[in-house]
Amino acid sequence: MKTFNSAVVSYNSLIQQHKFKEALDSFYADEVVFSVNSNQPHSGIGAFRALIESFTQGMKIEALELVSLTIEKNLSVTNWYCALDHTKFGSMNMHYLSVQRWKNNKIIQHALFYDLE
Repeated sequence: MKTFNSAVVSYNSLIQQHKFKEALDSFYADEVVFSVNSNQPHSGIGAFRALIESFTQGMKIEALELVSLTIEKNLSVTNWYCALDHTKFGSMNMHYLSVQRWKNNKIIQHALFYDLE
């Protein structure tokens, strides 16, 4: 069984490789709660999968770089730099924070924080 730290590192490695489906399948609990900024959270892996698939369909990633990673107890926080073009949202160039709460090496809560301005 993977240690918590190695699970977090493996998860972020998949994200860096743009393997979002693999990350979903391997590291998210069925009951995951996902939120973006202060928007209403979504519950369950099915809702989260639909959001991710919808967003990634129109996306062309120019850069996705892990700037920093903090791991403590059952929490991981990453600072990402991302540059992408999206058919619906246009060109994006930003830093964002991704916060995951984990249980049994699965993400049970995931929150993204960013500002496009």
